[in-house]
Amino acid sequence: MADSDPTTSNYEMAPPPRPIKRLGLGLRSVLQLLFGFLSLVFIYYLAITYHSRRDLTEENQFSLSEATRKLLVSDAIKTRPQPVKLIAAIRNTSPHYARLRPVIDEYERLSGGKVVVESLDPIRDGNRALEVQNNYGDLLADKLFEEDIFIIDARTGADANSVEPTASVASHLRYLPVSEMLVSRTDANKQRRVVGYQDEDLISSMIQSAVEGEPRIMYLIEDKSELEINTSGSPLQVITEAFLKQNILLRALKISQVEAIPEDAEGLVIVAPEYDFEPAEIEVLRNYWNRPSSAIIAYLAPNPAPINLHAFLRQNGVSPRDDRIIRTRNGRTESQVLATFTAGAGLGVNGSLELKSAAFDGRVGSLEVREGAEDLAAKRIQAYSLVEAGDGFWGETNYKNPNPQYDPDSDYSGPLSIGAAVIRGNANADETAPDISKMIVLSTSDFLDPRRLGNEQLDFIKNSTHWLLGREELIGIGPRGIQMRKLNLIKEEVGFLTNIIIFYLPTGLRLVAMFVWNARRA
Repeated sequence: MADSDPTTSNYEMAPPPRPIKRLGLGLRSVLQLLFGFLSLVFIYYLAITYHSRRDLTEENQFSLSEATRKLLVSDAIKTRPQPVKLIAAIRNTSPHYARLRPVIDEYERLSGGKVVVESLDPIRDGNRALEVQNNYGDLLADKLFEEDIFIIDARTGADANSVEPTASVASHLRYLPVSEMLVSRTDANKQRRVVGYQDEDLISSMIQSAVEGEPRIMYLIEDKSELEINTSGSPLQVITEAFLKQNILLRALKISQVEAIPEDAEGLVIVAPEYDFEPAEIEVLRNYWNRPSSAIIAYLAPNPAPINLHAFLRQNGVSPRDDRIIRTRNGRTESQVLATFTAGAGLGVNGSLELKSAAFDGRVGSLEVREGAEDLAAKRIQAYSLVEAGDGFWGETNYKNPNPQYDPDSDYSGPLSIGAAVIRGNANADETAPDISKMIVLSTSDFLDPRRLGNEQLDFIKNSTHWLLGREELIGIGPRGIQMRKLNLIKEEVGFLTNIIIFYLPTGLRLVAMFVWNARRA
């Protein structure tokens, strides 16, 4: 028998090559392209029909704050028969257009169409600009073609399309130049530069003001304080500006010259009283407090002098103490009080500030808040602590001593309250709840200095005012100003970044593309 072929004995014959079915490959390619196209169409359809926006900036610079969101869904806007018109007359070439346009679009989206935004470029759309100028001529004062502006129109009914400059029409119209939204500072070269925006804060306040119309009136008792209301940077000026953003007009009142608080008073404001109230003046204050729906704000200076005022507060469950809240760390005395906003016993005054911390600079005393006192309950008075100092602080009564030490016999131990709320009346019954009287007391007024005022304290001022005036649905954390940051780089660092952008990135992408092309070709 012949030997087998050595070339085939150990290896099997390879099967013949199968012919390439080009028709099948082409059909699959066509189907892949078709299904890929249909997938893109389907994705675009879903994106257009069910889309949402995401703010990917680190500090949510294009997201509206909680306070603004609550304003846009409040009854004052939701129940309007006609939407609020927001005309943004901003040139497309304006350096502020890229910042402001996404922000105002959020107002329309979050309000569900109750705020209608119209973007207008007066240069490109001259006919519409002339029409707007004619409709709001008295409000604009020929500024439409001179600067970027916002117009807020909250008129309803017969006044909605009126061009007559009546008081009814003007009370629901607001004009806001973009220049007022800019935060500027003088740099090292003594040049004025824009470093941030306060756009949302002003737009929201203007919308609230236009919707409500005539401002609400609160009276500031000025003859008991040494502070000047017209002085720039004064705590009274800070209060005045904060109230104006809430559509509240703060009027000065000398309680020593009146027999009764005016009937149009929505509330009284007492700031840093240095002089005591006379018995007749306390009677005027007490008569106002006994009115239905009265409201009092008292920002006290830690000063034992106003004895009669302190007695009035004590009768309502809040007793200011003659002390200073301090603590010692590493052998040093610290007077900056780190405080926490309490849950407010369900009052909701603090809103989203509950359990958050804030630093109160300056002189800070403590308050004795008689929560749940039976004698107060018999008078239908309830007192609650709103702000409390953190751990490690105590109330030092011998605060003039340069080296204070805690003395359990004379000093006050924690927890120490520095803010309180008082309710007079029955707040649990629907019939009497609108008639209750409310009071906010803080044991310090130094935090109102613009150099010390933080965002948390400003939110507390606004929230407590909303609570006093029955605007509980607007309580929330307000907008934060956007600050621009300048990156200082030396010449070598600028050159390195330039090389990365111009050379390294394009070259790297080209190498990746060549690698992928070569792999597919092989």
